[in-house]
Formats: sequence, C-alpha cells, structure tokens
Amino acid sequence: MAEYFASRSPEISRREKAHMEAVRALAGECMVLLENNGALPLGAPGGEDIHKLALYGNGARHTVKGGTGSGDVNSRTVVTIEEGLKNAGFTITTERWLDNYDSCYADAQKAYLEQVMEIAEEKKVPPFLVTFEMPFREPQIPAVTPEDVNSSGTDTAIYVIARNSGEGADRKEAEGDYLLSASELAALAALGQAYKKCIVVLNVGGVVDATPLKEILGISAVLLAGQSGNIGGDAVADALTGKTIPSGKLTDTWAAKYGDYPSSAGFSGNDGDVDDEYYTEGIYVGYRYFDTFGVKPLYCFGYGLSYTQFSMETLDVAADARSVRAQVKVTNTGSRFAGREVVQIYVSAPAGGGLEKPLQELRGFGKTSLLEPGEPASYHLFPYGIHGLLQ
Repeated sequence: MAEYFASRSPEISRREKAHMEAVRALAGECMVLLENNGALPLGAPGGEDIHKLALYGNGARHTVKGGTGSGDVNSRTVVTIEEGLKNAGFTITTERWLDNYDSCYADAQKAYLEQVMEIAEEKKVPPFLVTFEMPFREPQIPAVTPEDVNSSGTDTAIYVIARNSGEGADRKEAEGDYLLSASELAALAALGQAYKKCIVVLNVGGVVDATPLKEILGISAVLLAGQSGNIGGDAVADALTGKTIPSGKLTDTWAAKYGDYPSSAGFSGNDGDVDDEYYTEGIYVGYRYFDTFGVKPLYCFGYGLSYTQFSMETLDVAADARSVRAQVKVTNTGSRFAGREVVQIYVSAPAGGGLEKPLQELRGFGKTSLLEPGEPASYHLFPYGIHGLLQ
C-alpha cells in the first residue's frame, strides 16, 4: 500500500512557515524591475499620498502562484497581490472594480466547467483530459471608468497582468495570451492618463508582449513579479515598497515582436502541427541568436534595474589555457537605497576551427552582497561564478 508523506495536520507546521519565509525573502529579491521613473519603491503606508492604492487587473485577486499540469502544487492558502498589499498596510480603494471582475470571472468559469463536462460526456473521457485540450481562459476585464478613478481617492494605481501557462497550455500569439487584450490596453491607457503613478506588475510565467508598456503614456514602472508561489502577494508587496530590493535579471530575451523569435514560425500550432516539434535554432538559442544576428530586443537577456545605480570597473583580467579570471569593482553610486548587482562575464570564442560560434556566451555571473549607498566592493569572478569577496 502506498505511503504518503504530506502534512496531515490542519495546523501550519514550523517547516511550512520556514519555507514560506525563505520563499518570501528570495522571491522579492529575484523579481526583475523592467522600468522605473522614480515611482518605486512606494513609501511606507501612512504617508501623505501612498496609504491608499487603486488596484486593477486580472491578477490582483486571481494571482497565479504557479503553472498548470505537473507544474502545479497544492497549497493551504494563496496570498493574492491584493491581500499582500493589505497585509503591508495599504488601503485598496477600488474594491467595486475588483468585485465586478470577480463576477465576470465566476460566470466565465461556470460556463467553462459546463462546457468541459459536456465534451467529456460526449467523448467518454475524464473531464481532466478535456481541460488539457481546452484550458480555461480568463474573461475580458471590465472597463476602467471615470467613476472608478474619481472614487479611488489616490494618485497611485497598480495594474496586475496575469497569465497562466504550463502543461497542456502552449502560449499563443493571441490577445489575452502573449498579446495584451484590447480591454487591457484601454485600461492601461486610461490609468496612465488618470493617475500620477501607474505601476504595472507582470504576474506571468513566460514572456508576454511588453512593447505596448513602453509606448503607453503615463506608465511609471513595470515590475516582473513572475509566479512566486503561495506567498507571492506578500513578496510582491515587499518588492514594491522596498522592504526587499529587486535585483533579478532576465533569464529570457524579451523580443520587440513575436516574429523576432527564430523558432516562432514552427512553435506549437503555428505551423499546423502539434505532434512533432523540431529545434531549428541550432546553437543560436535565446540571446545567442539576437546578439549574433543583430536583432534588437525589447529587453535583453541579463537585463534588470534596481532602486539604486551601480558602476562597474574591471580591475584585472587574466587568462591561461584553462580558465579566465576577472577582478571587478562594483560600487553603489546611488544616494538613497541599498542594492545588489549582478556581474556577468561573456566570452567570445575565436573564429575558425570549422564550427559556427555565437557572438558571445555567458560564462560566469555572480551577485554582490547588499551594498549601501556609496559602498564599493571588489570581486574575483571565474567562468562559472563568483569566488570570493576581496576587501
């Protein structure tokens, strides 16, 4: 008989609490700040202008903690972004708009489940299998009205864009999926004009088309929060307020348009075939393609801002037949916030030898310790990571 080792007590164990605390600290630090004109971090709740927040978007209450299929896990609770902001002390003043979306969501989910059961009965298969072929799609968001804005009583809005993905749900170049929907674009345009600060949080497990976010007037900051587990709402609030300092870097290249990805034409159902997939990029996967062939991305691999600024100075580079070593001085040149920076080493291989080579490849990286404003530190880096702080 199978034996299961899951928690059986209704009480949250010390182990679970320790894991959530660790995830909360790490998730906030690993989030990627894509844009910021000074709107972030938000001040502590209770200040003159920031104790109230206008919160919108499909991910505000329906925050995605993780992927679908085998990428999903069961958890006792999920802290949504709305709950995380409330836990941090903010007052959410757009509950009427959020309630309206909840109603749309419930109606859409009810209709979806009814359709799944009908198809399952018709095909004589378990409903679970139908959900793989036909994943649930969130409904269009309600419009943001002047009444919503006027009654919010704040100059700061946060809009959460959520996208789920995973097993049985390949991403598509379609509105409400890879592309932002018309209703999302309209809402963001309205918020950018109506609020002094308009902050976009991306609660996504994969790349979305962020090009409009750089084009819509009034968007003040963009934070890639990812899908941060069941404690994600608290982690997002920590990052937005500067309780933890985002210092993550992109692990994907974010293209300016979908067709810039070299595999886009044959991905999933784009070529009409979902049974056989072929890797046609060869060695030019990800940033190697964009760098080698001069395709300018929207955000490059390894990109990520901070709440402060850094300078990097290469003090020494040494190489022999087996390894390369670099000594790099990193200084927090800002005046207000502490932060951590990631030093990245890219290597360009010599031409020749009869083999194709990308323009450059990442060979080593390491994150500094937390540096206070004006604080310098020197690091030795080798091709496979950071190897010790030099005082």
